[in-house]
Amino acid sequence: MLNLGPYSAKEFSGIRIHPTVVDRMMEGVAALFAVAAWVCAIWVYLHVEDKVTANFSLLSAGLGTFSFLAIGATAYLPIRFVHFPVRITQQNVATQFFLAIRFARVLNIMIVLLFLVLVFNKVEVEYGIPQGLCNMLTAGVGCLLAIVLIVYYILAFRYK
Repeated sequence: MLNLGPYSAKEFSGIRIHPTVVDRMMEGVAALFAVAAWVCAIWVYLHVEDKVTANFSLLSAGLGTFSFLAIGATAYLPIRFVHFPVRITQQNVATQFFLAIRFARVLNIMIVLLFLVLVFNKVEVEYGIPQGLCNMLTAGVGCLLAIVLIVYYILAFRYK
């Protein structure tokens, strides 16, 4: 279920939004980030002596993949499983559903990118990554997540 607010659209069950080329590209970027997280986590696992740190990288890649699959699946849910921040009418149902699906895809990219950054969080010094860079990237992705959420709600209320 994609719960973005208190209003459901159960009475509009016939609405379907087909993915566009941009949607497919966003899914591809998220999949690329998930694969990159696994490649980097396996690299870390094979080259780090501290297996706790290596296992943290594998855990980050695994959680990133789980998030990729779970959030990616929400973009294909029927409209009855989506709750919106504004009241749904016949005039705004297609726009609101499109915005919610696009938000899910952008959110998917940001979450998987966050887990990709977390793969390197514990081993940045060993690989010559400037100390603190991973923390700054994590904060940057967190800020991007907040911006995406704010923009979604602005657009949802604008097109109500």
